Amino acid sequence: MSRSLAAEVEERLLVPSYASRWAFAPISAHRTMSLPLQLMGQAQRRTVHVGATRIEVLGIGRKKLIDPLCTRLFGELPAPRSEGWQVAWSPGGLTYFETDLIVVEVHRWMAPRFRRAGWLIVPNSVRWHGDLASVPPPEPSRSLLANLAKIRKHDFSLIQAAGPEDWAEFYETMVEPQAWARHGSTAWLPSRAFRRQLAQRGTLHLVMENGVRIAGACTISHGDMLWFPLLGVRHGDPQLLQRGASVAALALPLEWARRQNYRRVDFGRTGPFVNDGLQHYKRKWGFVPVPDPLTHVTAVWIGSEAARQAFRREPVLVEHEVGLQTYAGETQ
Repeated sequence: MSRSLAAEVEERLLVPSYASRWAFAPISAHRTMSLPLQLMGQAQRRTVHVGATRIEVLGIGRKKLIDPLCTRLFGELPAPRSEGWQVAWSPGGLTYFETDLIVVEVHRWMAPRFRRAGWLIVPNSVRWHGDLASVPPPEPSRSLLANLAKIRKHDFSLIQAAGPEDWAEFYETMVEPQAWARHGSTAWLPSRAFRRQLAQRGTLHLVMENGVRIAGACTISHGDMLWFPLLGVRHGDPQLLQRGASVAALALPLEWARRQNYRRVDFGRTGPFVNDGLQHYKRKWGFVPVPDPLTHVTAVWIGSEAARQAFRREPVLVEHEVGLQTYAGETQ
């Protein structure tokens, strides 16, 4: 798969940012490299219709950040109308645009001034952390109890493996097939360089059933934290998923982690929208959202009741001075 230079660089920063005592260094490097790309953006206006309501939306910045958020709020987007280039380091002067919603790609160092001016700061992704004492929660939901029961029913077990052939089997028969099955052409697949980093730093957990490796997970430790960068089910097999193989690929390594005296877990990323199915799944396990230091952010100005209504339909996690909060269309 073709990758942009930016994507290659960001991938190389994942392990040092999420599993290192020197995390501040790669995070600062990421923000420094991003700065020239986020001081100015191309302005594009769209007129969207939600039922009989007409909503004017102005996006400033790269499509890969602006369009996913707007698509989630309004569905399929019409072709945009270009309005030239606009500076994106200060909210001053942007609100004079006559529009219902403004979405601006901003640099993280500029985000606080937008927040103080009343804009929402919407991250492209959030991370999910949990305390091993409450993951899974002491009183699991009915659906989680049913999932955990499948592990006992099928007598799944866990082994740790370390050979190059074990890592190759994990990537080629579990991670990649499941990514293709779940995400199709938008699937993210780890590069060889990232895979080498994981093999050097990580522990490979393989779920066994009747002597067959049916699923797996990779973990990387840092202090008392255990990060899950990758999970997969053999061939992305829907029947194995139905029988609880993916549940076992999380639950059994969590049990192993408790025996190894880890205390916290980083269960990776999701998008910011609260109604996302993957968010529901991670919440069910007892994980909570926290800011992702490597994600990009957009600043959102809501200029009408029609725009607020879109967020009532699709609540989103937004970054505040400390932590994340849910925005569901409340008047700012």
